[in-house]
Amino acid sequence: MLYVLSMFYSSPVTVVLAIAYILIYVLDKLLLKNKLADIGVGKSFDHMTKGEWYRLFTAPFFHINLFHLMGNAFGIYFVGFVLEHKIGSGLFLLIYMVGNLCVSLLFSSYSSFTSGKGASPGIFALIGCFLYLFTQTPDLFNFQFGNWTTNYIFFYAVLGNFIGVQGAISHVLGFIFGMVMSFFLL
Repeated sequence: MLYVLSMFYSSPVTVVLAIAYILIYVLDKLLLKNKLADIGVGKSFDHMTKGEWYRLFTAPFFHINLFHLMGNAFGIYFVGFVLEHKIGSGLFLLIYMVGNLCVSLLFSSYSSFTSGKGASPGIFALIGCFLYLFTQTPDLFNFQFGNWTTNYIFFYAVLGNFIGVQGAISHVLGFIFGMVMSFFLL
């Protein structure tokens, strides 16, 4: 319990995001039988009805299945554990949200879909921020293979791109947005 409290103190946005992913998944899948997803998942602009622009913000909180949920919950946990206290909670949340929003805007404009889900573009934006900071000040992070954090971030970044072309494109775009935002904001 003390570990959770100390994690919340040092990385509050990380903890809130991970808990939100889990709560929304449980609420939607187990209690509401996908009724929440019907009103919250991402859709391309050609499938949205008037006033559904909010889906650009809510889609990252929905996940396809338990494996997808756990991958992103651990992804935000490990990236947040390393990054949030280094750049501050406000900037951490901004990079995460803008990364997700920009990728959602691009996909909604140039693709046709009815069920966009997942937080990985925002997590990849944070990985882009992490890599940008690491190239500028390597001693800021203890980035060495062999520890859980480094290993998970590396495998998340690599293996997460084997889920399909659209997933890989959204990850690369999120990463690029994170690098660019970091260049201008940090």
